[in-house]
Amino acid sequence: MSASVGAPVRVAGLDGRLLALSRRGDGRHQVVSARLAGREVVVKLYGRKRPWFSTLARAFGHRFLVAKTGLGARTRRDTEARLLRLWRAHGFTVPEILELSLPEPDERPYLVLEQIEGPTVQAELRDVSIPLERLEAGMAEFGAAWCRRHALAERLREPGLVHAHPSFAHLLDWRSDWVTFDFEYAYTDPRRVERLVAVEIAGFVSSLHSAAGARAAPLLRSLVAAYPDHDRLARVERFAATGRFPALDRLAARVPALRARGPRRSQDSVRALTRELQR
Repeated sequence: MSASVGAPVRVAGLDGRLLALSRRGDGRHQVVSARLAGREVVVKLYGRKRPWFSTLARAFGHRFLVAKTGLGARTRRDTEARLLRLWRAHGFTVPEILELSLPEPDERPYLVLEQIEGPTVQAELRDVSIPLERLEAGMAEFGAAWCRRHALAERLREPGLVHAHPSFAHLLDWRSDWVTFDFEYAYTDPRRVERLVAVEIAGFVSSLHSAAGARAAPLLRSLVAAYPDHDRLARVERFAATGRFPALDRLAARVPALRARGPRRSQDSVRALTRELQR
């Protein structure tokens, strides 16, 4: 388990290349690129991602304060498999789960996924050599699909259609199609989908500003223009700061100052979104 990212590695009878690993936990969480059954695949093997004490300390807040699925390896695998199938069933672009067995047994929970080749959208937003027009076109396509997914999540009361880790680091640009990944955790409270959608919107807007810098404003303009439900975008200012925490919902409704709390970068991004909606 001492291999570095990018190094050759052998896992469960496969010779592949290490794409990611977590050294903070038990060292068993790995993502490996390999060839299996005649095709290029990604094998994700789930292990503990943090030390035992840290995992236990986070478990209560993760499960009961934020209302997300559990931290265990098998739970994370099962959550990711469910959400990948859910998103694909509704036509959203995510990696396909391949029903392939590993050549040799491995006691870790795992998934075999189609391999998606391409840079992260976050990396492209940071790359000033990429024409702004190309990024604006991608942002417009993303915004339209984003709005459709949020509307569906609210109509179905399905928190699994809200991405729990909103960031352009979790989208890959594959042949100009932005593919979402990283579904190990999911929200679980169907009563709070509207607030969770607001949290996701704020997260992506913050990620856009962090990555794109001076080019964020025109890209945000493209995103907002492609997202027809501006009433939903307007809710972000009210709900994004406290929306992940059920215990703060009623208190925040009575104490407006709480709605203004949160990281400075997130506050700035929400204000930028509000200004764009008022144009």
